[in-house]
Amino acid sequence: MKTAVALALALACLTACDIVDNPVQKTEVPVDTTSTFKQNVLIEDYTGITCGNCPGAAEVAHQLQETYGHDRVVVVAVHSGPFAVPAPPDYPDDFRCPEGDELDNTFRVSRVGNPNGLVNRTAKDGKLVRGKSDWAPLTTQLLTQQPKLGMKVTLDWNSSTRTATVDVDLTYLTDGTPDYYLAAWVIEDSLVGSQMDYNKNPSHITGYRFDHVLRSSVTGVWGEQISPTAVSAGTKISKQLTYTFPSGKTWNPDNCQIVLFVHRYQTEKNVVQVIALPIKK
Repeated sequence: MKTAVALALALACLTACDIVDNPVQKTEVPVDTTSTFKQNVLIEDYTGITCGNCPGAAEVAHQLQETYGHDRVVVVAVHSGPFAVPAPPDYPDDFRCPEGDELDNTFRVSRVGNPNGLVNRTAKDGKLVRGKSDWAPLTTQLLTQQPKLGMKVTLDWNSSTRTATVDVDLTYLTDGTPDYYLAAWVIEDSLVGSQMDYNKNPSHITGYRFDHVLRSSVTGVWGEQISPTAVSAGTKISKQLTYTFPSGKTWNPDNCQIVLFVHRYQTEKNVVQVIALPIKK
């Protein structure tokens, strides 16, 4: 643990419809008892292909995942704002999506400047946008907190229809409120393109790997209300979500994950709990 804390402090200083015989594959994140639930952290990294300082922020997020585990730290790269606009011929890739634009228009991260992001949408001095130097110490702090909500998720993937069916079991470890919303997004790893990086010479990097790229939402960007009334501690609520990959997109399900999180919509805004699991094993 001393090593993990030391690394966190160091970071502070510095995303064919083939028919087969058995098309359904199951991915599960197992949780057996409430005592095993831990608080996880969602880092929303607002970025762009012509943002020369953004690769450094992506590295901070990557190191946090390596330190604490990809199951504890979930990263979503939101390509939005002026730096995400394609600039051919050197920077032709377009990783923007309507959900990313809506997020940026709401939180106004690109107006503050990149690289910046949100860490469990936790406010500091009334502001949600946090610079990359805040990510490590805040993540370390949040991971030690007692969770208010437990999540168990099972995913069934049907390769014939390219449809994911997600079963979510929510356990309220403390009393909950009607502003708890369940959101689900699709992200993709291992995309390759051009990126500006001021730490490199030349700064135009070809063959750059983009991970955690926000592609779409399953529930709409803000999700769905879990309960219209207050919920008592100890209550368990189950939800089922389905998502079919768009036929006109080149997204590779082998490299995609579904990120599920509960947040307090339109009130405190903070993320209560988050989990991510691959579409396919």
